[in-house]
Amino acid sequence: MIDMTRRIFIKATVLALLTIPCTYALAEDGMLRVGGSTTLLPVISTAASDFMAKFKTWNKVAPNLPEKPIVIFVTGGGSSFGVKSVLNGTVNIGMVSRDLKDKEVTSLGQHQTYLVGKDAVAIATSARNPMAATVTQLSGDAVARLFAGEIARYNDLDKKLPNREIVLLTRDAGAGSTEVLQEVLMKDKQISPKALQLPSQGALMQKLQNNTQAIGYISSGLVSQSDGALKSYALDGVSPSNENVLNGKYKLARPLNLLLKDTPDAYAKAFVDYVLSDGQAVVDSLGYVPAKR
Repeated sequence: MIDMTRRIFIKATVLALLTIPCTYALAEDGMLRVGGSTTLLPVISTAASDFMAKFKTWNKVAPNLPEKPIVIFVTGGGSSFGVKSVLNGTVNIGMVSRDLKDKEVTSLGQHQTYLVGKDAVAIATSARNPMAATVTQLSGDAVARLFAGEIARYNDLDKKLPNREIVLLTRDAGAGSTEVLQEVLMKDKQISPKALQLPSQGALMQKLQNNTQAIGYISSGLVSQSDGALKSYALDGVSPSNENVLNGKYKLARPLNLLLKDTPDAYAKAFVDYVLSDGQAVVDSLGYVPAKR
């Protein structure tokens, strides 16, 4: 779990970013702006906090950099926001928890992506949900019908379950988790308009923990951070474990990427290099699969 200091840091960096004008200069001002995937938000916020605490000024990162304080602002917004913000220059580094789309690759032109880690999108409920005691897995077809609203009550999902309404929790269409679910399982089906849409993975996690009738799709890393408050379900008999992400057996696996436009400047490249070295311990500690094992 992230300790209280780091939780405060994450909130502070998000609030700080909201006070900055919409168009940013390059990181030559000593500041880096990072935005996008809320799955990567706690990883990159923690890594940024560690990076600033370790080096304090840029010349201590590399002697050819100026003696300016290191300031790294990190905000969420979703994977699509991360791509758009790199395109329009409002962030130096985008966080994207999915593969880039063909049209995004074309729009970006010259760009660099760096694999930070991998993650599973897990189907999950509160550990106090009526499913938790008896259900261990769901089929891909059942998950698609569930989020399309075709299965609306628990006893429609399994006759042994109570006759209670299912509350669906989702992310917005631009979230990496939503896009992976849509592409792999939903296909031509659309997510039910009755589903409650949450603005971030963190908000979804909190809602899922507190609503015992809810089912949602969420990062497996957040399930592991919930201290048993959440339960995830195998998909077609395959659990959303890090092992099954690595061996390719779990369908809803996805990459966790950092995205930079053009050739990275020295500031952005230094931070990315840190995330790909010392920062891999943060990826691992938060329950994700590190890119470098």
